[in-house]
Amino acid sequence: MPRDLNSSKLALIVIDMQNQFAFAAKSILAEVNATIVSARRAGIPVIFTQHTDSDLGNEEKPSALIRWWGISEAIRKDSHNWKLLVDLNVASNEVIIDEKTTYDAFYRTRLKSLLDEQNIDTIIISGVMTQLCCETTARSAFVQNYNVIFLSDGTGPPYPSTLETISFGFGKVIKCADMRARLDNMNK
Repeated sequence: MPRDLNSSKLALIVIDMQNQFAFAAKSILAEVNATIVSARRAGIPVIFTQHTDSDLGNEEKPSALIRWWGISEAIRKDSHNWKLLVDLNVASNEVIIDEKTTYDAFYRTRLKSLLDEQNIDTIIISGVMTQLCCETTARSAFVQNYNVIFLSDGTGPPYPSTLETISFGFGKVIKCADMRARLDNMNK
């Protein structure tokens, strides 16, 4: 992790905290919300993603996710399962990337352009699913030359092998409280 945390170069990414994944989000919601508050205080952009299965009518060539999980697990836009958790701390002026259709939050979304427009070089990853969307997004960020901070208790469900993999080759794994302390000290 970069030694100097510069608030103008960091962004907090909150991945797929939707009703579909409430089972995984429940145990991390308080930590994620507290980290969102610290990020805002430090002037760091908070970007939310919202997974949508877009090609539900394409029976000839459904997406890999639909083929893997089945149509019954699809997240339909505007459905109850698609909506972000009511208790998630989302401000009306924050970006929600709702075009995410696979595990990788960068794939065919505007995430990279938003980060590059703001000269972000380090992303802080929180959200669900740790071993799928969070890990894939962390790997993608790394290969696109971003520094990665992965919140061990801000990603759910707990998945120790993902944390080991990220810390070995893709980013710094830290607890939300440690990240908040760093964020809170940035503007002092």
